[in-house]
Amino acid sequence: MPRHISIVFPGQGSQSLGMLNCFSKDILNSYKDSIIKSLGFDLIDIINNGPEEELNRTSITQPAILFTSYLYFERIKKSLNIEPNILSGHSLGEYSSLVAAESLSLDDALLIVHKRGLLMESCEQGSMYAVINVDFEEIKEICSKVEIEMDTIVSPANLNSPNQTVISGTIEGADAVIEDLKERGYRKCIKLNVSIASHSKVMSPTLNKFKKVLNEINISMPKYEILHNVDSKISLNIDELKEKLLCQLIKPVQWTNIMKNIKKSNGIIIECGPGKVLSGLAKANNIDNVYSTSSGTFMDSLEKILWRVWTYLFQALQEVLVKI
Repeated sequence: MPRHISIVFPGQGSQSLGMLNCFSKDILNSYKDSIIKSLGFDLIDIINNGPEEELNRTSITQPAILFTSYLYFERIKKSLNIEPNILSGHSLGEYSSLVAAESLSLDDALLIVHKRGLLMESCEQGSMYAVINVDFEEIKEICSKVEIEMDTIVSPANLNSPNQTVISGTIEGADAVIEDLKERGYRKCIKLNVSIASHSKVMSPTLNKFKKVLNEINISMPKYEILHNVDSKISLNIDELKEKLLCQLIKPVQWTNIMKNIKKSNGIIIECGPGKVLSGLAKANNIDNVYSTSSGTFMDSLEKILWRVWTYLFQALQEVLVKI
């Protein structure tokens, strides 16, 4: 079997004040002016100094995580001196993967996700819950029942692992689903610290405006394979790619299927960006060969990654030589 390197990028919720501390001032200053020109504000200063309430605004969080993830990717790519086989990103992280694959420029991507965040903020407030150890089909059935009975919106938003599904919708819709689950004896339902119902039809008012945003930006076909959130598959052309980015606003993240497809490659996964959420989800999907750039110090993590990568590449070479 071929040995692959997959790189995945985290989404909203992975941010923290000072998450750029492992990068030198010279590196950060080299991007500062272009980011201010693109966004109209000093993103790096907000990431470093806050206030935290500002960093946690969706329209700030999204470019902040994207920029941080991009810096990690550039460092990994230069240090490893290899090319990844597959890229993917969870929700917002899909845009980080497009920058890494040279489908979007960094400046354009920062602007896109900032505008995306502003549009999301303009929608009706909602709720999201992580539901643990409940069969997906049962969750889906309860959501459908609540939608019909209450004439509201609530649906599965993130299919993170066989044991974790995130639901998203109006406040009353999401609360009703959780109440139903608890009446059935399911107690492990964790309310997420968000006020935006991502990946649900609550986001429908954003679609036309965001489509215009996407059409105003230069997007090219990715240099690497990217598994998209909405169907866990690659895009065959630019129109399909744009449509998947648009639909991602209202459709669930198929992370479990993405993990299944990556697992078939029999390689390693590098979580590239702040936090360790995706490393945890990889293990929840029975994938052990995963490394996070946020594990301990970056260089300690990098040494582990380097050793594992070159071990896999050596094994791959041996397999090829055996077949010759």
